Amino acid sequence: MKKNLPVVFAAIFLFNQVSIGQPLDCKHDPKSDVNLSPGSNASINPEKNSNINPRYNWNINPLHNNDVNPSSNSTINPLNHFEFNPDVNKNLNPMFHNEYHPMNPSWKGLYLFNKTDDVVGYISIATQVLMLCFDTQGEWTGFSSKPAMVFTTILM
Repeated sequence: MKKNLPVVFAAIFLFNQVSIGQPLDCKHDPKSDVNLSPGSNASINPEKNSNINPRYNWNINPLHNNDVNPSSNSTINPLNHFEFNPDVNKNLNPMFHNEYHPMNPSWKGLYLFNKTDDVVGYISIATQVLMLCFDTQGEWTGFSSKPAMVFTTILM
């Protein structure tokens, strides 16, 4: 029995090291704090608050507002501005700078949740204009420019 104790501790240590992303702090967990849960808080639920739903608020819908559409507004298009395009600018690329990667133990970022308050992704704030998006496995899925706090996803 005592011989198995070091093996058990080693397994627990390795299991903790392999975990994906960062552990969710309870003060940022919508399952613990109903104020953060779109299911419980209608003001942050786009299905219940038309002000934050691009389907109803055309000011934040890139299909209806050229100011927030990178295809129409060259000032927010990362294809025209290489300084905030992580595909070109290695200083913003999480594959070259691991401080942006959610697998990094010192990572400080945001969590992306679904309707049922489960973590579905991670977001790293690279600059005032750029957010990097990751899935739950820590794979880099894309980046988003955030002009005037509008989240326009550019899929890779």
